[in-house]
Amino acid sequence: MTVLIVGADRIGAFVPRLKEMGAETIVHWDTRNVRASKNKIPEKTDLVIFCTDYLNHKAAYTLKKQVKERCLPAVYCRRNWSDMALGLEAVLAGGIAEAGAEPAGEAAGEDRPQRPCRCGTSPSGVCRCTTCTCADKGKRPARH
Repeated sequence: MTVLIVGADRIGAFVPRLKEMGAETIVHWDTRNVRASKNKIPEKTDLVIFCTDYLNHKAAYTLKKQVKERCLPAVYCRRNWSDMALGLEAVLAGGIAEAGAEPAGEAAGEDRPQRPCRCGTSPSGVCRCTTCTCADKGKRPARH
C-alpha cells in the first residue's frame, strides 16, 4: 500500500507505525508553501492522510478535490498518532473515513448533533454544522 501524507512538517514517528499497518511506500508533502496546491496525487497512491493542523488551505482544497475525483480513501486528522490511528483503522476495515466522508471521528455524527436544517442550506435536510442556529426558533441562521 502506498500512503501519501499531506501536511505536517515531520513524520518520522509515523513511518514505523504505518509500516506495521501495511504501508510499503510513504510519500510526504509538507504544504507550508503555496506551490504545494499545484501538486498532483501520484497514480499509485492507495491512501491519503491529511494532517489538518499543518495544512495550507489552498492545497487542502485542491488535493481534497483530487481525492474525491479519484475516489481515494482519505483520513483527516491532527498530527498525532491517536487521531491518525482511529482514521486508519476505519479505512482499513472498509469503514467511514474515506473520500467524501467527514473527518475521522465525526463521520457517524457522534460529535455533532442531528437537527433539521430550517435555513435550507443543507442538501440532506439535516444540519450537521456546529455553528448553525437554524434549529432555534426566532434566531437567524448562522453562515454555513
